[in-house]
Amino acid sequence: MREQYNFESDIKFLTGKGALRNCTVTLSNMGCRRFMLICDEKSVNSGHLRSLLRRVGKELNIVAQYRKIEEFASAEDCDKALRLYKEKDCDSIIALGHKSAIYVAKAVKVMLKDGVSFMSNYLDCSVNNISSNFIPLTVIPTYLSSGIEASNTVRVLSEDGRIIQLDTPFAQTNVLALDPCMCSLVGRKRIASTGLNALAMAITSLISRKKVDSMTKVYALDAITLITDNFEQCLLYSGIRKYRFNVAFATMLAGCAYWSSPNDLLTALADLICDVSGVDYRDVFNILFAKVVEKIDFKWDFDTYALVNLIGYNQYINVQDGKKGGQIIKDCVNNYYTELKKYVKYPLKLKDLGIEDAMLSKAYDEFTKDGDDERIDFANKLLKDE
Repeated sequence: MREQYNFESDIKFLTGKGALRNCTVTLSNMGCRRFMLICDEKSVNSGHLRSLLRRVGKELNIVAQYRKIEEFASAEDCDKALRLYKEKDCDSIIALGHKSAIYVAKAVKVMLKDGVSFMSNYLDCSVNNISSNFIPLTVIPTYLSSGIEASNTVRVLSEDGRIIQLDTPFAQTNVLALDPCMCSLVGRKRIASTGLNALAMAITSLISRKKVDSMTKVYALDAITLITDNFEQCLLYSGIRKYRFNVAFATMLAGCAYWSSPNDLLTALADLICDVSGVDYRDVFNILFAKVVEKIDFKWDFDTYALVNLIGYNQYINVQDGKKGGQIIKDCVNNYYTELKKYVKYPLKLKDLGIEDAMLSKAYDEFTKDGDDERIDFANKLLKDE
């Protein structure tokens, strides 16, 4: 089992076989005594909840469970989970499952900190930047990691259909536990989508226009290495758990890098397209990212050979004398897409996902409504051929 600690973000990573059991010791040392478990319906139906309770139910005093969350988190979910937390006098939260459960758990943590009873209040006010109320949050991803576990972002749907979005350090995850027993068998399309999403998040964090700290680069490069070393084996031998675990671990590291780096325009455009279409975020992000690599020039401040030494040699990396790091990254992405096509039919355009012209026009108008030239140019390059 690997145990890592990020002193900059104050997140403890527990990964590998036995991560769940080791998590109980960590939480006990943090003073957690009465847990609330928040999970989505899919994790309940798949048996992940039952598996978790079988492994740690005796060590953790789980006094409340909220497990009615569907694919998209709602403000109503946040309000109900908050009331249950208070009724059962809980002192910490465990989030099990996909991003909807994680968003609800983070929202409850923020609401408790602010003393807010309804999530819809954040439509009209921002998060208070002062607090002495510490609510420990543990996140346990299921299937394959989504990458948002280490983010400080909350996105939920209000009763009137508006998106409530928060980005605050008070939504921070404190313990991230990734155990191979949670990485259940999934189809090739989901493995491909998750692996490509990890690569996209890692590279996007490295090519940010703003200054990226050294820890972000370490996480991103580790994620690229894990993905390029395990992607093909994961697709060919998806029944072998260690390959799925490595892809999930790579996505978790890529997500940590991506959400700790300054978010650029890609995230905002992907969010808007998903909001109007209801399509899976990973698929939209992956398609837009490929267009960014193809159409937008970016600078790279890594020495070419230092980059290769960090990533390692494999079929995705093609190093030639005089080739700059930026071109190596472009080649890496193109080679990854080429390899992907050998194993699974993957959408290359937003319209392949069933996204109609009207949806794209609505997202474009919302994205460019402030008249910012940079946003308009970015949207035109990525959407004009759709």
